[in-house]
Amino acid sequence: MRRLIVIVIGCLLTICESWAGAQTEETTPRVTGATRIEMPPILDGDVLGDPAWEGALIATAFVQNRPDEGQAASERTEVRIVFTEDTVYFGVVCYDRDPQSIIVTDSRRDSSLEDSDSIQIILDTFLDQQNGFVFGTSPSGQEYDGQLVNEGSGGSGMGRGGQTSGAGGGFNLNWDGAWQVRAAVSEVGWSAEFAIPFHTIRYPERLKQLWGLNFQRNIRRRNETSYWAPLPRQYNLYRVSLAGQLSGVNTPADLSRNLQLTPYAVGELFTRALSPEAAPVVVGDFGADLKYSVTSGLTLDA
Repeated sequence: MRRLIVIVIGCLLTICESWAGAQTEETTPRVTGATRIEMPPILDGDVLGDPAWEGALIATAFVQNRPDEGQAASERTEVRIVFTEDTVYFGVVCYDRDPQSIIVTDSRRDSSLEDSDSIQIILDTFLDQQNGFVFGTSPSGQEYDGQLVNEGSGGSGMGRGGQTSGAGGGFNLNWDGAWQVRAAVSEVGWSAEFAIPFHTIRYPERLKQLWGLNFQRNIRRRNETSYWAPLPRQYNLYRVSLAGQLSGVNTPADLSRNLQLTPYAVGELFTRALSPEAAPVVVGDFGADLKYSVTSGLTLDA
């Protein structure tokens, strides 16, 4: 009888330990760190061949959201993060055993990345699990960015963690930050290097930062979407409350305010088909876009 009781207690303890381990795994966010460097990487899309990325921590082990929820991604993805005095850099390597099958459908800024092989980054810089900045690209080096509010809820999107576009709803695709990205296709797949100046984003007024972070990779030919911080099928990248965390970034206090002025000019020249002898008509306009950081959390756009 005593032996039976010991066996039963042992089984219960094993079950409790397994349950506690599962709960810890589900509730503990993934964490990676950024490395301070003196010389920035050469922005050409070649991550593996640039010594600036050596020694950086690697965020990997992406998990599928679809088609096979919870399974490991079919291709390996590695993300390295480094920063200098004024810029944070992301180096992404998207391994692919069949680089010839990589799909790219569009390269215009802010065009959808859903129909292409792509990588997207979301930064919850205030760690409020509601808002953030999204940066993305494809193997063509396309620039895609936007600003997330309230996990994308509001407007005509899919609700919390759903997707909306334009200036309405919870995701502002019209937000265009000042940043750069370069991508390259190679025999191992494709890779991309992001350079995001600190003055492009907003963050708390402190030296050491802790940000929410997640990555999304699309492999179009397989209709596969995977995330670094795993997400259930019903959610997408905008679900920052389930994101991982980025530590180790030290932001400069003197960039909490900045002024960015971008002049532009537009014009049009046309002739009248019915009156070819008439002089061409030229019309045009000019102006400037102004962005000023009033505080670390408030930006004036004009």
